[in-house]
Amino acid sequence: MGVAEGFFGTISDEVGYPFNHIPPQAFRSAGGGYGGQGTLCGALGVAAACIGMVCDADTQNELVNELWNWYRKHPFPQYQPAGLDLKTTVADSVICSESVGKFMQKQGVAYGDKERRERCAGVTSEIAKKTVELLNKTL
Repeated sequence: MGVAEGFFGTISDEVGYPFNHIPPQAFRSAGGGYGGQGTLCGALGVAAACIGMVCDADTQNELVNELWNWYRKHPFPQYQPAGLDLKTTVADSVICSESVGKFMQKQGVAYGDKERRERCAGVTSEIAKKTVELLNKTL
């Protein structure tokens, strides 16, 4: 939901309608790899939806592909909002359970621990930033 809050919050202020009628809460089920199922990283799925709201289908596919390829190889988290010393990991996948699982193993934490939550907050922030960079470069 963090990507939706950043994207729709900003574009609502700048553009208004129809973006000011899309509640970020509509993307709440993306958390935890969609409904907590550990499938696609929820921040990536929401970013893809945001891209699709402002791009034609071909551009959307191109940007989503670029975003997901970046995600697979990016060492997360670079941004650590809580100032914790979180270890970085490379997901090599867009699957939530694989990405966060690598981090939890390396950090030595469980799913419910603060470190995991803060790592996902940092990842979400970096995905939102990368999404905007891709859109700004393209549009």
